[in-house]
Amino acid sequence: MRNRRGWTMIELLVVMIILGLLASIAVLKYIDMRRTALAAKVASEFVAIRFAAYSYEADHSNQFPPDAGPGIVPVEMVPYLPAGFTFTQTLYSLDWDNFMAGGGGAYQLGITCTSTDPAFINSLIANLGTRAPYFVVGGNLTYVLIDASGNY
Repeated sequence: MRNRRGWTMIELLVVMIILGLLASIAVLKYIDMRRTALAAKVASEFVAIRFAAYSYEADHSNQFPPDAGPGIVPVEMVPYLPAGFTFTQTLYSLDWDNFMAGGGGAYQLGITCTSTDPAFINSLIANLGTRAPYFVVGGNLTYVLIDASGNY
């Protein structure tokens, strides 16, 4: 038997295939972890907006800021939010929804998160779990602050 030096081509290909499979699994896990982290960020943004709305209501005789449109932070709410807070991000946008129920009696308030990535919306649903009232329609998840009955 002769003394062999180095690797054969088959051995090198097998090692490269195994490394490629491990790398692809790692990349997919990284993408999933980024989505999960972003969903946690959005859930914390919901809480920040909720506290800003309640603070505004306390300072303005039980009135809430008016709806400003998708991706636009209501001007009245800016002093109550962290500096530089924005409703428009690359993967999603937020919308402050302020509906008057039945002739001006009760409010229905919500924050709608819109995204074209269904995996991100699913990750956000998993993050919110059953702790928060929300509903999903297509690529929109609406986090309910006050329902039509006036429940906080």
